[in-house]
Amino acid sequence: MLNKKFIKSSLGLLSFSIILSSSLSTNLNAANVKLKSNHDYLVTVTRPNNIALVDLEKNEMINECKIDEAFSPGAIVLSPNNKVAFVLGEYGEEIGGYEIETCKKVFHTSLTQGNIRAKSLFGLSVNEDGTKVYAIYNRTEMLNDRYKVLPPHFSVYNVADGIGAKPVKSFEMPRQTTVVSTGKDGTVYVVGSDLYKVNPNSGDIKVAKKIVKWGKEGYSDLDSAANYIIGQQTGDLTALYATVKYDDPKNPSEEEGTTYWGITSVDLNTGEIIQQEISEYETLMFTAIRSPKDSNILYGVLNDLTKFDLKEQKVLKRVVTDHTYYSVVPSMDGEKLYLGGCLNDIAVYDANTLEKLGNIKLTGDMGSAALQVFKTK
Repeated sequence: MLNKKFIKSSLGLLSFSIILSSSLSTNLNAANVKLKSNHDYLVTVTRPNNIALVDLEKNEMINECKIDEAFSPGAIVLSPNNKVAFVLGEYGEEIGGYEIETCKKVFHTSLTQGNIRAKSLFGLSVNEDGTKVYAIYNRTEMLNDRYKVLPPHFSVYNVADGIGAKPVKSFEMPRQTTVVSTGKDGTVYVVGSDLYKVNPNSGDIKVAKKIVKWGKEGYSDLDSAANYIIGQQTGDLTALYATVKYDDPKNPSEEEGTTYWGITSVDLNTGEIIQQEISEYETLMFTAIRSPKDSNILYGVLNDLTKFDLKEQKVLKRVVTDHTYYSVVPSMDGEKLYLGGCLNDIAVYDANTLEKLGNIKLTGDMGSAALQVFKTK
């Protein structure tokens, strides 16, 4: 069955990342790095517990901030002014905020409170003006004789509350939600069994697009995967899905049909949502992202890097990578691609030709950490 194949492959590759994880002791911790104007940078998280700041014009790491929260899962997002990186750490139980120039810690909250243990996979975002942090997390009440599963929560925090911040608002969320991103207009998009639009002020939740039980005639239910926060600065939120198009819709059988890759994708700048197949299921991918230069172009990665034409629903080019990479992000102008996750290097590719341009070495592996690119003003 498709579900079993998809999940088994994904879990196996995540385990591979954990097994191969390493941590080198070098720590720049410059604490006085000054971001240049009109310059391209990248931030990510590395083991054992660091934020890495990379100069994309030099292709080298220029600062490394030691953080208090233990590594994992590695979700990282930036404030809109690109000054503060917010990291989901301590195995999904805490959020820390750090100035990427000075390494100063300016924000912290524990999602776990008392005997209510919280865990978040990649449920972290910052609002459109940088004053709020949003978190989605699962909750379990740790009782003396049993564990009681509670409804997941969406919580809002004031960045100005700094260290020891507490939620100023919380409300229940549907289960199985993973990635969250904030649109330019303040709308919060959450990926789970469906794509949800959330009003963080009122707590109103609406289904923007059906995903798993999408009900498309002649097709199977979707296997959907959204586990990495990428594309924040370029304005893209894309979740991959796999589906079988039945040979005989009147007698549906996943053994008698063609498997396709598809995407559910939000343009965070405009709010436009698309959901469509992109090509036959020829290779496994963990993440996909649309080009900021041409939204018709999509890139996907895992053991190879693929460039897709969405309108034509075809592969334009595919190249085999040196090793597994979990995330692909384009430069702000869409001319380059940066592949990260899994180990301690970021591969650089030409976005037009998929020619490899080089590697950026980090001092520790990224595991499941995300990448965020940005350009200063």
